[in-house]
Amino acid sequence: MSLIHGSRGIVYFVHQFKPTFDEHALLDDPEMLAAVTKINQQIRELAPVLNSDPMYEGARVRPLSMRPPIDCATRKYEGATYVFAVGMRNVPGKGSFLVPRIAPHAVAEVIGENRTIPIENGKFEDKFEPHDVHLYRIR
Repeated sequence: MSLIHGSRGIVYFVHQFKPTFDEHALLDDPEMLAAVTKINQQIRELAPVLNSDPMYEGARVRPLSMRPPIDCATRKYEGATYVFAVGMRNVPGKGSFLVPRIAPHAVAEVIGENRTIPIENGKFEDKFEPHDVHLYRIR
């Protein structure tokens, strides 16, 4: 959510106060450490894209139901269009995307999910679980 809305970095709150104080609890928990490590790796891999200028006339998304709202950011990098999207609430939903200036029958690769979505006339749809994030690369 933070990166889609323009953050230029991330700070993790790693402290635990109860039941005991631990100033590096996130790093002591194997599951949380693995999750943060995976997120950091993905951010490093996508850094050139994230640091490129946003496309102000990029993708638009609308939820296909009132919940959840889905926000997105669009970047162009090395000939590909990237759409980063996130479900903004703790509820599932589905979004309809409109991506301007792409081939009429393009394909969106969903980064890290081993799947693709066909795009017809700049439009595609995708499902979102609560707080779900999908990263799309369109070549």
